[in-house]
Amino acid sequence: MNPNATTHDGTLPPNWALAPRKSLLQSAWDLAGAPLRMVLLPDSQNERLHLTSLRAERYAAVLPQLKGRVLDIGAGDNALIRLYRQRLRRSGKDDAGADDSVGVDVVDWGGDTLKIASSDSLPFEAESFDTVAFVACLNHIPERIGALREAHRVLKPGGLLVATMIGRLIGDVGHAIWWYSEDKHRDVAEGEVMGIDKTEMLRLLEQAGFTQVSVKRFVYGMNYLYLAART
Repeated sequence: MNPNATTHDGTLPPNWALAPRKSLLQSAWDLAGAPLRMVLLPDSQNERLHLTSLRAERYAAVLPQLKGRVLDIGAGDNALIRLYRQRLRRSGKDDAGADDSVGVDVVDWGGDTLKIASSDSLPFEAESFDTVAFVACLNHIPERIGALREAHRVLKPGGLLVATMIGRLIGDVGHAIWWYSEDKHRDVAEGEVMGIDKTEMLRLLEQAGFTQVSVKRFVYGMNYLYLAART
């Protein structure tokens, strides 16, 4: 799964692609189109073909986990935060935390993302967020243990860290063939890797202070969803 297939053009995945349960017809179409959506085409083109994009798969896994005030680290064009606010508005829920939610990134991709110098030094007070997310980006953060410790610091007690990640082998192979991936159009930073294996992710989370971690697999078992509580 390509963690950087999003084009950062300000678009959002269509609602049908974010449905918690796919129809049998959609599941069959996604399976038949797997080579297109996993290898050949970027997200927006897949969505135009009514194939569930990889970004939609990730957001569909992450959105139900979000609550209260959310911080999205490596937010790109702030799609996750915009989807989160949109979802709450449509559900009729009045959640002030959604308005105060924020996405941060070291590059200004637009979408009201806050540009920061580094993910291991966040400009927020301790215990000020209910949820912190890393959507398919932690492997691209060289200072990842520092970023996770900062996530732990800014989370409220009982808050939740949500992260998606692919393994190292799939990442290495994928990034060698994904012609549309961001790393094809920029310099790769020292310490940046193309995926993180489950064992390494659990070790990083433990080092950052997270002791309660659950792991789920999605998209044919090739993506992992990590949920880590701050006690």
